[in-house]
Amino acid sequence: MDETDRNAFIAKVGTFFFLLGLGLMTLFVFSDISGMTNFGYFIFGAIGLTAGFLMRRSAAKSAAPAGNRFEGLRKIRQKQQESAKKREEAKKNKGKK
Repeated sequence: MDETDRNAFIAKVGTFFFLLGLGLMTLFVFSDISGMTNFGYFIFGAIGLTAGFLMRRSAAKSAAPAGNRFEGLRKIRQKQQESAKKREEAKKNKGKK
């Protein structure tokens, strides 16, 4: 199992624990509303949320290099400049004829 597979597995398990903790916290809220508060739901829900969050965070993909952050905008601007040069050259060539 290589590193990317391992990180993907950890992220999926972290998501499971996060959703499980969220469900248990919801059960805690409903048990409190009903008047029969069960603090076990709260404790295990908090543990699940924390464990899931930490697992997802540890398996998170690293940020893209700073040089690629505005790559799309740079390409769009470059295309606009090229098309402007072509239009300008076309106007010059049309005027010479």
